Amino acid sequence: MNTQRYLYSELDDLDYQIVTRLQENARLPFTQIAKEIGVTEKTIRIRVQQMQEEGILSLVGIVNPIKAGILVQTMIQVAVENHMLENVIEVMNDIHEIRLVILTSGDYQLLIQVFTRDYHELSNFLVNRLNKIDGITKTNVIIELKVLKSKLKFIR
Repeated sequence: MNTQRYLYSELDDLDYQIVTRLQENARLPFTQIAKEIGVTEKTIRIRVQQMQEEGILSLVGIVNPIKAGILVQTMIQVAVENHMLENVIEVMNDIHEIRLVILTSGDYQLLIQVFTRDYHELSNFLVNRLNKIDGITKTNVIIELKVLKSKLKFIR
């Protein structure tokens, strides 16, 4: 058993073996997984369906943002008036440039990730969208210069 296996106690051994293979290649045929693990294809199909229904597993296509024309990725720390936090989050959820909204501790209550095609689009976003949201008191814009590690592997 993998030495990291104890971190994932919600998964039984079979589910763990399935997800470790699917996170490497989500298009891996169930027949191949079944053969490698030593169970039937039907067992794999049922287990994957159960994990999807329970919200444990999602099989999705991941788009490379740079290849898709998103050349500027920005992290922005956002300070918000306490009584306005829910309203600010609600507004941010409807803004397509904002990819990620995280509640954090410290001087800035939110950390957001913004994807734009270029610096002109980022500037327009900052001036015409973000700075017009009621309740934001301060921002700290951090341009991502180069992504050095980006992994979607959560099961080790």
